[in-house]
Amino acid sequence: MKKHSREINIFSMSALDLFASAMGAFILITIVLFPFFLNRDESLERIAEERAKLEQERIRLEQEKSQVPPQSSPLAERVKALEQEIDDTSVLLGIKTTAKKFVIVVDMSGSIYRPGSQDYRQFITLSVRDMLSSFQSEIELVLVGFHAPNRGTQLHYWPENRHYFQVRKNTRNRVIATINNWMSLVDGGTPTREALTAALALNPEEIILLSDGAPSENWRYVVNTITVQNMKKIPIHAVAVGDYVTKRDFIDFLVQLTERNGGYLVGAKPG
Repeated sequence: MKKHSREINIFSMSALDLFASAMGAFILITIVLFPFFLNRDESLERIAEERAKLEQERIRLEQEKSQVPPQSSPLAERVKALEQEIDDTSVLLGIKTTAKKFVIVVDMSGSIYRPGSQDYRQFITLSVRDMLSSFQSEIELVLVGFHAPNRGTQLHYWPENRHYFQVRKNTRNRVIATINNWMSLVDGGTPTREALTAALALNPEEIILLSDGAPSENWRYVVNTITVQNMKKIPIHAVAVGDYVTKRDFIDFLVQLTERNGGYLVGAKPG
């Protein structure tokens, strides 16, 4: 257990007011900017709520359609379109999508696991598992892991040939096993720019980034570079893992990255 410092620091009341006001403003901005703050149970509830809303709308339209002659109402087409939307829509930890071809980018930096302090390894694995179980149909997937052990950027790909893997109910465990293996290798810095560049090169329909901290580089440079590279306007979503509320640069980075690249931003924390 960390020992408390015996040093006494004295602040004036005006200084304390300033610090309290700044912290209050930061917390308020954080709450406004994040669409969701989710733990695993809340994320599953969110999935159920989204699909329940779509189902309620479908039932309402069906009831309206039954009260109007088919030839005099466009409701039949609306019901058909909504049923298709229900079939195609997946909600992944709060991220709504109809895409079928993904790259999931996984942070493997040393901050994921600090002995005696924090361990997000299992939580990242569980987050990926929950996402895969939330898809309404088969998808295609490539995993990209990133870290910088020994001061050198290292990217991991699965499948190693970088060909998209068909994810079905009976093949999800192969993806989870890969994430589990990667979590045993966490170490080093956070080369997020290189990982996102690699993900864009794979030409997916959407990208999902899971990370617990800001890039090792200047985060504004990373956002600007990736946004310029993203000429096809591929949506880039982000899942902030762990104690993200206290990390100002991390929040600013993910807010700008997702806003400028048409993605959703969600927070996921253990507990």
